[in-house]
Formats: sequence, C-alpha cells, structure tokens
Amino acid sequence: MNIASSDVIIVGGGVIGCFLGYLLSKRGKQVLIIEQSSRLASGASGAAAGMLAADSEHFGHPELMNLATLSRNSFAQLARELRELSNVDIEFNGQGFITPIRDQEEAYDLLQHFPLKGNDTWWTSTKLAEMEPFLNSGLHGAIFRREETQIIPQKLTQALGYSAQKQGAELCLNTKVMSLYLEGGHVKGVHTSRGTFEAGQVVLASGWQLCELLEQQGLNLPLIPVKGEIVEVRTERPLLHHTLYSESVYMVPKSTNRLWLGATSMPGDRSPGVRAMGIRHLIESAEYWLPAVGQSTFERAWCGHRPKSPDGLPYIGEWAGIEGLYVAAGHYRNGVLLSSITATILANILEGIHNPDLNLKPFRPDRFQYHYEGAL
Repeated sequence: MNIASSDVIIVGGGVIGCFLGYLLSKRGKQVLIIEQSSRLASGASGAAAGMLAADSEHFGHPELMNLATLSRNSFAQLARELRELSNVDIEFNGQGFITPIRDQEEAYDLLQHFPLKGNDTWWTSTKLAEMEPFLNSGLHGAIFRREETQIIPQKLTQALGYSAQKQGAELCLNTKVMSLYLEGGHVKGVHTSRGTFEAGQVVLASGWQLCELLEQQGLNLPLIPVKGEIVEVRTERPLLHHTLYSESVYMVPKSTNRLWLGATSMPGDRSPGVRAMGIRHLIESAEYWLPAVGQSTFERAWCGHRPKSPDGLPYIGEWAGIEGLYVAAGHYRNGVLLSSITATILANILEGIHNPDLNLKPFRPDRFQYHYEGAL
C-alpha cells in the first residue's frame, strides 16, 4: 500500500479546494489536492457562470451576505496576482450588473427588497437605452450595481491549481477518496483508489456526493444536488455590455461576443444531460429582455449540480469531536462567489488563527449531526 504524507489533504479539485490549496501553499504548508476526475473544476465549479453577485443575489442570512461582500471585493487583486503566477487570464469583468425593470410597480417592489446601497444607481429608461441600446425598448429603467463583477470559473480554478503547484502543492487527479482514515477521534488521512495518503488535517471540499463519504463514519452532512443548465450563444457584435441579472434569467457577456444564459433550477435532479426544454426556456427568457438573442448562433449548453444544504447555508469549519477534520462544502449557487472568503477562513482555522469579526456558528458543518443522532 502506497502511503504518502502531507500537512493538509484537500478532497476536491473545485474552486474552493484549489483556492484553499493556493492559500495554504503560499503560507508554506505541504498540501495535497485530491480530485476524482481527470481535470480540475469538473463539477459545479466548471459549470457555473462566474457571477460575483453579492448585491444582486438574495441571501436569507445576514452573515452570509457579509461573507459574500467580503469575498467579491477580493477578486480584482486576485485576478492580477493569478495572472502573474499562472499566466492564466480569469477574464475578470468589472463592468457591473443591471437589473432591468418593466414598470413602476416592479421598481417599487424590487427596491423594497434590494435597496440601493454604496455605488448602486438608478438608470431611467433613457439612460438604460443609452447604455444598452439593444435591450427591449419598453423598459421602465434598471438598477445598476457598479460593484458586481464576474469571471470564468474554470479558468479561475485552473489558475488557482497551477499557482498552488508553483508554490509546492501536489495535485492528484483521477483519484477517488474511498473513506476517511480516522484513529481515536483524530484524522490520520484518507484511503483512496491509489492507496492511503496521510495528513494531520483533512479538508472536505467536494460536491453533493460528499454526504455519502461521511455517512460511512456515521456523520450527517445532508446535501442535495440542484441541477442547473446554461446556454452559450455567439453574436456578430456585442449586444450587452453589463451582466443582466433578472428574476427569470441572467445574461453574462463573455469575450469574443459570447453570452452565457442561465440558469434553470431542478432540486434533486441527478441526471447528466441538458434538456431541450431547458435550452428553449433560457433562450425565450433572454429574448424578452434582449430580442436580438433570437438571431444569435447557438454554441453549446451544459449543466452542473450545485450542492445545497437543508437550510441553504454552506458548511465551513472543523467537525466537532474529530480533530483535524474540516469541511468547506454546500455553497449551492454561490460557490465561486464565496470561494475567496471560505478559503481564507479555513486557511486561518487550520493555522489556529481566529476570525474575530465573523460569526461562523451558522455554518458549522456538524449542525445537523444532533438531529441525525436523535433519529437513530
């Protein structure tokens, strides 16, 4: 049996696992990132649209909103840093987001739930037509959120992985973690399809199937997959300069005149394919706001399965009662957005550094364990 030793093992080569590997290797830790696929960002991270929507997204918990804002604000500097280290351009786009409004009643309702803050501004119908001339001409106006940004998630994950490697981290692809290696209430490492790897600290940062790995140890970390589909179209000229974020659809402009249209939401759906009706729904929804989308060229469509916890909050932190076991999972729609702050929090915790300004209690990974034990 092959036995290798590291300071930290990270299970999962998605954006959060690679972000954490990048930060820890930067701090001098010997890190091993284990990914069951042949490439990084093969799951939900690679399927995301890359919106860093801290103000546009609805967060049911104030502390989650706080984490989202802190995380989003770190990406401009990160993009420059990663380009220097990895030579990968994550296509950071700081043009801001618009939420278009159909009429005055809708404007009132939306501003009640999402009031303007910071550098947000209201665009009249005239201003909106000036800034985005290809939008539906009958719109009442739009909320412009200047601070919102977006990137290419797959490129972000790859840049983080490559940069972690440059700093000494090891990547182990095509390797499935079969079980945790525990001894006397302590983590000793993981048993994998390639043998046993040892480490005093193990961070679980994989997708919705993580719950199955923990069930073997009698640990309850409930997750369900929420399938989402995205469509990419290409246009002859740029039709949209800002990311459009509406209740029915979002449209994310990428380089070379591409638009990403997303996303459907199907809780509990584990199927791998993209439905024809999903493509039709997204294109028709986008066409309402941007009529010229109907004349665009269809390029591709893909789907991913976002891991969601029962209360909609991610799992971040150490598992009580098992020394050295940590979780960074269940981020649902906001894995890319929250990747920076999640990785920073975990890196600090692993080094014994407190995060005094943050209330992490709502995110503790063992919060459903008590209900589980009571049901036995």
